[in-house]
Amino acid sequence: MRRVIVFTMIIVFSFSVFGAAAFAEAVDKDGNSITWTFSFEDGKNVAKAKSSAISQLKAQGHVNVRSTASTTLNQGFYAVLYSAYWVEGILKKSFTYAFSSKSEDDAKAEALKSLKKLKGWKEDQGYSVNKSGSF
Repeated sequence: MRRVIVFTMIIVFSFSVFGAAAFAEAVDKDGNSITWTFSFEDGKNVAKAKSSAISQLKAQGHVNVRSTASTTLNQGFYAVLYSAYWVEGILKKSFTYAFSSKSEDDAKAEALKSLKKLKGWKEDQGYSVNKSGSF
């Protein structure tokens, strides 16, 4: 019985050291990124963090919303990159998102890797750091 009590106390008191974070974005009818939001939730519940981020955008009146990136890091760094680029004569606008446990620069490098995977994006079309920081 004592083991059960100790185990239960460890679980209850350790919840605050676990977290989950997620980004969500709103997109227009052409698939262009309009805006984004970030959510952090105590407990290792990525689904809750995603749902919270999506709910924030829907509360702002956005209809087409999707979860884009998530993590179970309790603390770390994030980066959001933005690029407007041409694909077959059509202007595309995209955000990419990344997390890192190491540094803000590492999060930026990871977000750039995601940007490089976008169909039609070329490095000479450029990008900007929309936001970066820690959580």
